[in-house]
Amino acid sequence: MSYINDALLKAQKEKKSPYAAYETILSASGKNINRPRKRLFLTGILIFLFWMAGIIVLLYWHGEKKMPAAAPLRVLPAQNVIPAKPQIVKKTITDNKNETGLNKKIIFAKVKAGQEFADSRILYAQAVKKQQEGHLEEAKRLYRKIIKIDPRNIQALNNLGVIYMNKKSYKWAIIRLNDAIKVKYNYPDAHYNLACLYAQKNDAARSLSYLRNAIGFNPEVRKWAKDDGDLKVWADLPEFKKLLEKK
Repeated sequence: MSYINDALLKAQKEKKSPYAAYETILSASGKNINRPRKRLFLTGILIFLFWMAGIIVLLYWHGEKKMPAAAPLRVLPAQNVIPAKPQIVKKTITDNKNETGLNKKIIFAKVKAGQEFADSRILYAQAVKKQQEGHLEEAKRLYRKIIKIDPRNIQALNNLGVIYMNKKSYKWAIIRLNDAIKVKYNYPDAHYNLACLYAQKNDAARSLSYLRNAIGFNPEVRKWAKDDGDLKVWADLPEFKKLLEKK
């Protein structure tokens, strides 16, 4: 009986032995059945990624080894650089016409200026003659015409100022005489006539001041002042006498 039991137990153990290794996996609950599958899946993915990375590295290394090195940049020496030719701008017909027109205008302006200067000299001679003859209105008209042509004509400005002074138009006389001084400050005639004008206005300070200027610019003014009727009002003044003394 014991022999038979031993034989049955031995047969039963041999029947179970093929599944002995899986006894820990197989359980009543069945909760751990899928875990080995997940581990195998993740392991396969990792092996695939490592395999792909190895292939990429191998291809990159092989391609870089065959690629030739880039040639160094060459800088051309200065003597080999061909300078650019200057651009020649050809004149067009319009440009030639414009230049011709401009030249004509310049020539015309010069001719006109020369003609006007010649005319002003003729007018000045006529104006002086009219002034000496006592035809002051005609002389004034001619002087004003000269000044319109040549605003810097100091003789015309001075003589026009004298005409205004003779007519007692002191305001305009002062303006014209000062215009002449602005053009040429050391013009003695304008200073002398202002000295006479302020003498008529009985302004000794200004009269003697302009007389001093006129003598300083031209000592011959002393001879004019000795016989001038306008300046006789200062004959007794020591300052006037001193101005007339030769140094």
